[in-house]
Amino acid sequence: AHGMYTTYIFRLLLEHALIFVSLKIELLKSTVKRFTATPECMAKILNTKHFQRLSNFLDDDRVARSVVHGGSVNQKTLTIEPTILLNPPLDSDIMTEEIFGPLLPIITVKKIEDTIKFVTSMQKPLAIYAFTKNEKLKHRIINETSSGSITFNDATVQYVVEGLPFGGVGQSGFGQYHGKYSFELFSNKKAVFKRSFLIEFMFRYPPWDDSKIGMLRHVFNTNYILLLLGLLGLRR
Repeated sequence: AHGMYTTYIFRLLLEHALIFVSLKIELLKSTVKRFTATPECMAKILNTKHFQRLSNFLDDDRVARSVVHGGSVNQKTLTIEPTILLNPPLDSDIMTEEIFGPLLPIITVKKIEDTIKFVTSMQKPLAIYAFTKNEKLKHRIINETSSGSITFNDATVQYVVEGLPFGGVGQSGFGQYHGKYSFELFSNKKAVFKRSFLIEFMFRYPPWDDSKIGMLRHVFNTNYILLLLGLLGLRR
């Protein structure tokens, strides 16, 4: 498997309804404040390189204007306040690169079904988290999107379920592990083919003619009935 444990939520899609979005943002703000009530609750950024990378996201004036909560940074302590952004430009770095930090862009869509179109327009994600009771929408998300995993009405928990394969697809990674999937991933599947000397099919060898080529086509098309008829001379 390729990649790291990066199944956190780094983009949030909401249906565009002013009251609904405002309420969700206020709930997020109160939750962030509760989770980070003391300095000890704040994890620092790994190193100066990654701190600067995250800070550069916010240095974009277009992105800075989309901040609705947080946004303060402290290079001395390598800390960045949990930051909520509402509809940053889709072509900005924060929307086209992986974040790996306490920055949460929120993108609003006209109707919740439009999230499928948005997801398929971006790079294939390691995980999709969909919070919905709509069974029809669930089926559409499963059938119309491509991702390493899909979790409904929760987040990140699929990683700890040993019976579920964990891994990405496309640019989010390749290979899957967990339980038997780890064994299969790191095992070499050696192909072994055995045959006897009783029968030899001469149409495998040159010189080629229409009859031999026809036989080979039957083999590649797995049309064994026509192949048998041809070998018996009952069909050309």
